[in-house]
Amino acid sequence: MQLTVFDIKLRIINKLVRWGKWGGAHTENMIRGLPSHLRGEKITKQAIRELVRDGWIVPILKTHETHYHLNSKKAKEIKQFYEKGTNPI
Repeated sequence: MQLTVFDIKLRIINKLVRWGKWGGAHTENMIRGLPSHLRGEKITKQAIRELVRDGWIVPILKTHETHYHLNSKKAKEIKQFYEKGTNPI
């Protein structure tokens, strides 16, 4: 099965919401749950760029690595996306 940018974004958001990574809580491990062949791939980088551009995740440079957390100001949109992805029609 070929994953799309949407699928990768959904996996990333699902992981961050389940882990409670809102505001000051951040992680550098958000792509760890993806299949190994997708880590570092162009499609994964595109999904992350889109999430940052849309303001859903916020990058922070910590200890020479980029960490990410969910944007609390976009919580309503993010939760709707998360619920739509976890409860497909």
